[in-house]
Amino acid sequence: MNDIFYYTRCPAPTAVGVGAATRDLQQLIEASGLTPQALQDAPDPAIRRHHFEHGIANLLREGGNIPAIWARSRGARTRLLGITWLDEFQAILVRADSPAVSVRDLAGLRFAVPDNQRQTLDVACISVLRGIQQALRSAGLEPKDVQLVDLPGGWSTSPGERGVEQFDAELQALNEGRVDAVWVKSAAGAAAVRSGMYRVLLRIDTLPDPSLRINNGTPRTLTFHEDFLAARPALAAGVVNQITKAVVDIGDDRQRLWSLLADETGQAVEDAEAAFTRFQADNLIPRLTPERVSALQEQADFLFAEGFILQPVNVSEWALDPSTLLPVS
Repeated sequence: MNDIFYYTRCPAPTAVGVGAATRDLQQLIEASGLTPQALQDAPDPAIRRHHFEHGIANLLREGGNIPAIWARSRGARTRLLGITWLDEFQAILVRADSPAVSVRDLAGLRFAVPDNQRQTLDVACISVLRGIQQALRSAGLEPKDVQLVDLPGGWSTSPGERGVEQFDAELQALNEGRVDAVWVKSAAGAAAVRSGMYRVLLRIDTLPDPSLRINNGTPRTLTFHEDFLAARPALAAGVVNQITKAVVDIGDDRQRLWSLLADETGQAVEDAEAAFTRFQADNLIPRLTPERVSALQEQADFLFAEGFILQPVNVSEWALDPSTLLPVS
């Protein structure tokens, strides 16, 4: 294990992102004798790919659950130290001139699905398929009741690239009449709505059934490698405590929060506020509550049932309470 401690910076709201933005995380790592570095800033692509694979010990990964579950299913020796749940903006959009008034009106019509075949794990494609499935379930429909239109070069999530989330290809297809509806999320989705060119047919993130809101970003996972936990258990627990403190400290300063989340997502402040307006500090505090563990298990079961992972993942066995890493007084 070298002296660099990597942490992920996804274009998404995370406790790690808050802790890094306030420098609470870096200060703790530096005090431990290690050098903190955002994984996305590593010059070596062989290092950056571990945002998906998590095959190096000195990495803290917090972000979308699909790569974390995928890595675990492939034998990555990771442990789940926390789960966050922030109901970020998720919606089905149609053109402003669409006659559809409900999701049921989309039966038989066309949904855009990004297709990035060169990627080992196409997180964007899986996320969109999951979002479409959830929207259809809310209306008593299934994916077989609509047409899925592949869009090469749509929304992409290359491993370890800092990037900016966007739905340009999907929205262009909607503009041109090649599809009838698209799934969008987060601040990029809120920006599309603000343009006035599209109409929200369904807000998935406000559905009363939390199981219908589950996707790659709801919930998000915080994972460490087993070797790091064995070598520096107190530091791992300290990291979780430190980023939790950063979230709590910033929670009441809404303007600072919107500015920080806008920077993390690469979007305008007003779109970050629209996308994450339901934020409460507890949303970004990593916890292993029964509700969050159950939701993550539901997502893992979906990935296995649909063939996106080849081995099932037992979330309860994967989870590790970070307080157990501290020495017994």
